[in-house]
Amino acid sequence: MYFPNTIWTRLFLAVAFVQSLLALGLEGYVFTTVENDMEPEAVQGINGHTVPMYFSLFIFAFVFELVVVYDALRLNSMIQLVGLCIYNFLLLMYAAVQPLHVKKSLDALSGSFILGVKPMLSPDHHTWERIHPALIVVILVQAVATAAMSFLTYKLHFEFAWVVYKVLHADLQMRRRLLNFQIYMALIKFDFFFLLGFLVQIITLIVHPQDDPEFGLSIAGIFIALAFMFLAIYFATLENKPGSIAIIGAYLGTVAYLCYKLSVLYNETNYLLIVFATLTFAMMLCTIVMAIVCITNYGKGLRSYTTPQQELPEEDIYLRATHNYSYASQSPRMDLD
Repeated sequence: MYFPNTIWTRLFLAVAFVQSLLALGLEGYVFTTVENDMEPEAVQGINGHTVPMYFSLFIFAFVFELVVVYDALRLNSMIQLVGLCIYNFLLLMYAAVQPLHVKKSLDALSGSFILGVKPMLSPDHHTWERIHPALIVVILVQAVATAAMSFLTYKLHFEFAWVVYKVLHADLQMRRRLLNFQIYMALIKFDFFFLLGFLVQIITLIVHPQDDPEFGLSIAGIFIALAFMFLAIYFATLENKPGSIAIIGAYLGTVAYLCYKLSVLYNETNYLLIVFATLTFAMMLCTIVMAIVCITNYGKGLRSYTTPQQELPEEDIYLRATHNYSYASQSPRMDLD
């Protein structure tokens, strides 16, 4: 099992872990405070689902980030590290608009009455005053973590550059093919989160799940997306052209679904969900392009860099082997994604 064994890799993992721990702890406090203060009837309206939506998304976001951070460090993938910095910045932007949305929902709940008498959220609880500091601290935590991850990525660039040289030497064409493969692998993983995040928001915003078929379909969509992510990686690694073409077909189906949802959401006021759907749509288009590029590189020698062979000695900290990827003894190989 891989464990970071250089100072920069350890610091990167530590920053990601501490950020997740602090942010989820604060979000959990906000969630429990609002849930305890609201009347049970509040969940029958859309405003009662705002805080659960943010909390659910951040849980998935940070768990996913920790998995990808570990994967990126294990495989010495600069592409994934850069992607993680961008990803963390987008989470920061999401956290930055959270207070505005939560405040708006709480005000709406305070102005909504049960049977015209009892407010769904009593002003006497002072809910906003209690949770506002926590929401601000979440933003600060993510801002500091994003800056730290960017600095550490810069430092790790020099550490990982040696791996690239040891693996590919001066073969520029193969380096270009491997770079395309890395980008495709990273896009597959980040696609999964964006699609997952979109579906989670759809699920949490459904007021009456027992009466809405989209609730069950969205849950099924999460498991289908997970299966296609693993299949896409598997087919690309083994250069299975029919399988990769089938995956592109699945991506096109997802793009069609997102187009439909965007047309429906266009007439609604949930602009954050529209932005999330648009980002997912753009990511899917980029992934389709990179999938086609990778298919054109099949059969040109790249597979020897992405399939298991013989393990390297443990003492080589730069060309370390893993249980998923190992390398030829005569010519060191490494999957850099």
